[in-house]
Amino acid sequence: MKKQPENPKRQADQINPANNPAGKITIYDNCNSNCNSKYKNEFLNERGGNFLSRILEKDMENVGLFLIASKEAGASDAFFIDAENIVVDDRVRLKCFVPLCRHYGDLVCPPNVPTPDEFRKYLSCYRFGIMLSTEYNNPPKPPSLAESQDVSREIRKKSTDLSEILLKLESLSLQKGYRFAAGFTGGSCHYCDKCVKTGQECKTPYKARPSMEAVGVDVVGTLQNIGVFLEFPVSDKIKWWGLLLVD
Repeated sequence: MKKQPENPKRQADQINPANNPAGKITIYDNCNSNCNSKYKNEFLNERGGNFLSRILEKDMENVGLFLIASKEAGASDAFFIDAENIVVDDRVRLKCFVPLCRHYGDLVCPPNVPTPDEFRKYLSCYRFGIMLSTEYNNPPKPPSLAESQDVSREIRKKSTDLSEILLKLESLSLQKGYRFAAGFTGGSCHYCDKCVKTGQECKTPYKARPSMEAVGVDVVGTLQNIGVFLEFPVSDKIKWWGLLLVD
């Protein structure tokens, strides 16, 4: 029998202060096994009240809707995050130069996107976001160049899938009245095989989005702030993380 999607009202109730008399919010009930329960409890004790003072009643149901929509669109993970827990570090942008990334100069990469300082200013205007991922199960090393190219295409497709999910979430956010909602993908843009670079016209201007890293977001540190810990080097699967900022 087909499993029915979880009622967004129930997910909204999970972050409703009326249902949390101790002043805690169980926003991590949507987490998978990657979440650290000890961290979750500490976070809710220290940060829950501050978050509840900034979220509006209408947001409570919409957060649930955004999480459900992310999963239905194909996301592997979808987590709520308080905007104050998004980490911006200038050294992330430095890694675009040291070593020099081959995508430097792409239209949604440095120097064509906001600097970390500019992004911090924009980020201060947002209250919460949705962190989401797509994943590709990492196969054994391909025995031939042809198979290696096939794997590379599949990896790029998962990256583009993430961008498409973010576009759907942006659209849903606009429908719900969040007119400044903005999506940030992970890694370089893969809508074109090769970007036309600085000074040229983008071929997919309504789809291409900058990555979190391009504007200085420390993805690893940000995920740690919601109890998700990445492992390096990557072993059994590759994940791309994206962010929807909601005003």
